[in-house]
Amino acid sequence: MPTLVTQRSYENACENYRGFCIKCKKFTRDCTEPDAEGYDCPKCKGKTVIGAENALVMGIVDIK
Repeated sequence: MPTLVTQRSYENACENYRGFCIKCKKFTRDCTEPDAEGYDCPKCKGKTVIGAENALVMGIVDIK
């Protein structure tokens, strides 16, 4: 089941290169390329961050 995010939140993440943590279910990391996978999460410390665009394409997030 994808995590629902607002259009504004998603666009902000894309514009500011924020990554989405698949464990925390939030945009948690700065300086993340759109196609990133396996980046460190500053919150949970796992290698669980992917790029915002990648998260949408993979169906991990969906825009409400």
